[in-house]
Amino acid sequence: MFTHGTTGILTAMPEELGALLEILSQRQTTSIGSRSTSSLDSKRVFHSGQIAGCDVVLAFSRWGKVAAAMTTTELLLRFNVNRVIFCGIAGGLDEVVRLGDIVVATELVQHDLDASPFFNPTEIPLLGVSQIPTDQLLADALMVGATEFCKKRLQSQAGELGVRAGLFDANGEPRVHRGQIATGDQVISTNYARSRIRKLVPGAMCVEMEGAAAAQVCHEHGVSFACARTISDSANSEMTEHSKPFFQGLAGVYTRGIICSTLELTR
Repeated sequence: MFTHGTTGILTAMPEELGALLEILSQRQTTSIGSRSTSSLDSKRVFHSGQIAGCDVVLAFSRWGKVAAAMTTTELLLRFNVNRVIFCGIAGGLDEVVRLGDIVVATELVQHDLDASPFFNPTEIPLLGVSQIPTDQLLADALMVGATEFCKKRLQSQAGELGVRAGLFDANGEPRVHRGQIATGDQVISTNYARSRIRKLVPGAMCVEMEGAAAAQVCHEHGVSFACARTISDSANSEMTEHSKPFFQGLAGVYTRGIICSTLELTR
């Protein structure tokens, strides 16, 4: 699956991208931005090179659906990638997922898309679907890679951050799940918002701000897409001490570990 062509890798936070850049060899950097501004913040930066012997292009998606869709479009049109993997953190929705667990998407849904009465809630106008499916073979590889990382590398690589997050307490090691992921242009931080999403997308295991937009771009371009999200919080107002390590480096540990393990499967 990865032996030919180039894999595009998108991250949900700059810190996760930074963790991948530490292991990127033969690095080349391309900045793309508006001609009307010289602001560095307006430019999207793409990093080409190799990880685990595979050709890759890395980028920070930026936050929100429009920004992520634009980054994904640039990635597909300018770098001719054959597949896209999205990694990042997310808030848990389903009671089965715990802090530090990983969700590998089966489908992605925009929970805040509602063009009714012309279309059903969450249905993408003109595409006729609400759920964008991931590529099964790519998602299978991501599932195996994430599981290998959790079982063999997470504890040693997470170190003190993993201890502070409570990843290895009496509940056992983090687990990898397959399920739906909900996306919307909102930071979900209240129980009310959390409950609303669960009613709209009953099958969603977690919620984030970019994945379904990137998935739609890949779907419309016929490019394979897969997504893995690490649970960093419970999508409510309770930001616990166990959540903080994910924003202090642990998210990057996860993203780097998941990507490395997945790419190594095909060396």
